[in-house]
Amino acid sequence: MKHLLIGILLLFTNLAFGQNKIGYEMRTNGKSYLAIQHKGFELRHRTDLKENRFTYRHDFKVDKHIVLSVPLHYKVEKEEPTLEPRLVYNFDKFKVWVQKEFNHIRWCNTAIAIDIPKGNVTYRIGWDDSNTFRFRTMIKL
Repeated sequence: MKHLLIGILLLFTNLAFGQNKIGYEMRTNGKSYLAIQHKGFELRHRTDLKENRFTYRHDFKVDKHIVLSVPLHYKVEKEEPTLEPRLVYNFDKFKVWVQKEFNHIRWCNTAIAIDIPKGNVTYRIGWDDSNTFRFRTMIKL
């Protein structure tokens, strides 16, 4: 119940202030996620109710086209922080990125994806080394 109240509060805060996005991601391994973003913060909820993840992401511009994105995630139910540094190359009409997830105990998935913005919607298609494809749609509010 506490997590639901936090989620509702974050959603209300996101809707009340600018730079907000809401989205849905589905994966071929059966997992799917709802997400809300506000500036560098994101709350993701796995729809089978087994995972909530809070994220703070900071981007470092390397040059005109390259960004190093450094997100710190916290998986609430597992009480597990993870780091997923992402290298992003910005083309004129889309972005390509690769990331590696790890924490202080183990190395996790490596993922690669393409983000394609079309107006206020961004589409993602990607793959990770657990042989899972991911499809995401994010809408700017």
